Amino acid sequence: MKKGIKVVLVIAIVTILMVVSIGAITLTVIKQRHKPIPYSMENAPKEILEIREELRGKLENETFIWTDMNDFLIFAQYVADNSPDVLEIITDWEETVLFDITDEDEGMWFFIDNNSAIVEIGTNPPTNFGILITLDFTTMVHILKRDITPQQAYQKGDLKFEGDFSDVLNVNQIVEIAAATLMGTYVSPPEISDNFTITVDERKSYLENGLTLLPYIKVNIDPEHEGEFHAGTPAGGKAIIVDNTGQIVHELDDSAHTVHQFINSTTIAMGGQEGMLELWNFKENIVETLDVPGGHHAFDFNPETKTFMLLEYVYSSEIWDGLNVLYDRLAEYTVEGELIWEWDARVHFPFNATRHTSLGLNQTFRGGADWMHSNSFAWDKDEDAIYLCARNLDTILKINYTTKEILWQAGRLCNFTLYDKFGFEKDSLFHQPHGLEKIGDNRFIIFDNDLYNESNPSTMNITTAQGYSRFLEFEINEIEQTMTELWSWTARNNSYYFPESGGDADRLPDGNTIGMFGNKAVVLNLRDPVYIVEVTEAGEVAWELTIDGENNTYFWIHTLERFYAKPLIDIHAKNINLTTGEIELSFKTWNCYKIAAKIPGVVKIMVDGEMFYEETFEFLPNWQSVEFNIFLQNIPNEVKVVQLIVENQDGIQHIEELYNSNKGAGRMFLIIGLPIIGTIAISTTTVVLVRVRIKKNKIIKEGLN
Repeated sequence: MKKGIKVVLVIAIVTILMVVSIGAITLTVIKQRHKPIPYSMENAPKEILEIREELRGKLENETFIWTDMNDFLIFAQYVADNSPDVLEIITDWEETVLFDITDEDEGMWFFIDNNSAIVEIGTNPPTNFGILITLDFTTMVHILKRDITPQQAYQKGDLKFEGDFSDVLNVNQIVEIAAATLMGTYVSPPEISDNFTITVDERKSYLENGLTLLPYIKVNIDPEHEGEFHAGTPAGGKAIIVDNTGQIVHELDDSAHTVHQFINSTTIAMGGQEGMLELWNFKENIVETLDVPGGHHAFDFNPETKTFMLLEYVYSSEIWDGLNVLYDRLAEYTVEGELIWEWDARVHFPFNATRHTSLGLNQTFRGGADWMHSNSFAWDKDEDAIYLCARNLDTILKINYTTKEILWQAGRLCNFTLYDKFGFEKDSLFHQPHGLEKIGDNRFIIFDNDLYNESNPSTMNITTAQGYSRFLEFEINEIEQTMTELWSWTARNNSYYFPESGGDADRLPDGNTIGMFGNKAVVLNLRDPVYIVEVTEAGEVAWELTIDGENNTYFWIHTLERFYAKPLIDIHAKNINLTTGEIELSFKTWNCYKIAAKIPGVVKIMVDGEMFYEETFEFLPNWQSVEFNIFLQNIPNEVKVVQLIVENQDGIQHIEELYNSNKGAGRMFLIIGLPIIGTIAISTTTVVLVRVRIKKNKIIKEGLN
């Protein structure tokens, strides 16, 4: 049978499925330009109203079958022909979508061309199409009824896809309008509650006015299966920026990316759940989709080459315990999506069955024997090296970028000797860790989840595990082949323990460490809060944000980023002697955001508004400080104002007033150890959230040019 209908359609079932495929790709609740409102059926013909009621009843009673699609097409045509919102969406838009319904003899496809669409069902599908979606009819109906989410269908392997999804925003709008009209009303999804509570606030112990960027993923708890492995349901989320008082100052709705990285002072790259990378200018609230894969768990940006490196899953033909072996691949892409470099573990890090099962476990993921489960890496651009964290092996690999050779392995079952901070030799310093970062020469920080730690038998069973995750700093000595714990912090509070998924630890400019202890909601379907904790070098909690749930909804956070409104300055000493006309100044500086690369900057000394001194430099990666010792002569005796300015490549300045005669300062003064606290000002003015989508070929200039 073949039935063609001239309509702007993207019927609810069809279009929802396309959105499913997109959601599957990006694991993101699709962004909306307008709130979908059902088209008014007030003047609809009687037969259209009867069809709507019959279809609605069949969906609710679970009797909707393939042949009902004929009636649905009639209903959809009426909506398409009469809804001004749909007509607006399809203007100047062309696309061909093919649906392969695996358990039906017929397929489905539709053509969108400017302000019309032709939808067909039959056995002769088009050979030229931009999008291919493969699934069975049962999955299609479950998605239409919202029994399962697009993410679940994809993660369970019930839906596959091929093609470019840059027009998914338009598709989603049509889907929502069609579905809302079919069901008679628009029921908006539950709002994500912002259950943020500052539970510790020792302001003398941290840098005020910092902002914290969080992926904020909703998890629906199934009350009938509490405590069961992966019984909770991820259900979309936001990207949120919160200040030190717990107030949200920026947010991006409908975003389920789990990894965020700054690429400049205002633009954040988002990915980590496969799909495609997106850029978010949080100042202007502009979002752009790139032709670059989102990767899994981690990615990094090289501002010099304008390339992204990310982790990707790859399967081999090797079979272990009836499953193909699952590997990881490091892949580097241009912003246009061209693959220019790769390191494939199938070639460089072969599967070892003995090592894979050394803990008495046979860990699987995505239907494969999960050999590595790499979840983070540190890309040292100057050293031409990548440090890859293979979680399932409790091991870090150092990889030469040019030769792709593994230079060494450090961790459990490796040749390196491991020492804790008391000097005792250990079998492993970390267990199933996350969030590896390089914070200095041979120095690293990581989040140690402490799962599957043989020294604590309870952690060998995820459903009964009791223990304590921690922040861990360690040092690598390549010559002596040692890994030594330098510093760690463990919360002696069971509620902090996060047994399986996520976790982060970042060293901050003032020496504090901020990190994230997730919850047991996404893993064990339990009501459990998230804790974001900042601790001092002495191990005292300086700041803590608790994110609790509400009813059956809790929230999962994978990583976080701390940043500031402008570069940081910490003046250790300054001596201005106007009698001799000399200035001596010693200070440290950091950029306003963290990135694993050097970023150009400039230091200026202004005297009464005139440039007196200027020096270019580079901010160092991952909050490493740049130190300055400046001695200047021939300062005019009658000077009124002396300013220190640190400026980054985006033109963001921190202006520190060193001397002002109008403020009653003496002609000669000395300040030692001036703290950085309080030197940064930032506005927390409420931001009007206006979403703007840019075509993919218009890269956000401030981010990538």
